[in-house]
Amino acid sequence: LLEKDVTLDVAKRIQAGLIKSLGVRVILTRESDKQVSLDDRTALANHEQGDLFLSIHVNASPATKARGAETYFLSYQATDDEARALAALENNTIGVESPPGSQALGMVLWDLAQSQYLAESSKLAEAIQQNLNQLLRIESRGVKQAPFKVLMGATMPAVLVEIGFITNSEEEDRLKDASYRERIAQAIVDSVAAFKDQVGK
Repeated sequence: LLEKDVTLDVAKRIQAGLIKSLGVRVILTRESDKQVSLDDRTALANHEQGDLFLSIHVNASPATKARGAETYFLSYQATDDEARALAALENNTIGVESPPGSQALGMVLWDLAQSQYLAESSKLAEAIQQNLNQLLRIESRGVKQAPFKVLMGATMPAVLVEIGFITNSEEEDRLKDASYRERIAQAIVDSVAAFKDQVGK
């Protein structure tokens, strides 16, 4: 099972659900099996003047028993070592270097650019995490913060959702099931709907 296939399928399900339930316009950063840089994903959202940015991922861990969903919003400082390691892994997945030294200033500036949306991002992350836990009855790994490059520079509330562990054989089997992926998508759609009502967007 490949992350790129699962995430695209789930994203398309979220798109369909949001259009059906909220009548909103939903733009995917990719419609097929193609690579899109982290910067280009956020740039597209900004160019289209999006009200919300969702980044859907499948987690992985050397600990094969690791399981559950977790939702992130941006911070230059990671919540913990595990969150920091995951952000570094995601940032490097398609050849992005985690910027040390002087380049860290750029990350701080992007962090500040996102800071006005942190309260809303936090609310959305909490809603998604709660709905995923309740609907799927999966272990809660909580809401966390980390310096994910894909969230930097987004001029809107932005969250990254890890919907499960592909390295856990039980969760991998679940993620192969179309009905399970539909339930994940519906949990996220419900969360966005509740968030929309809450913040009045």
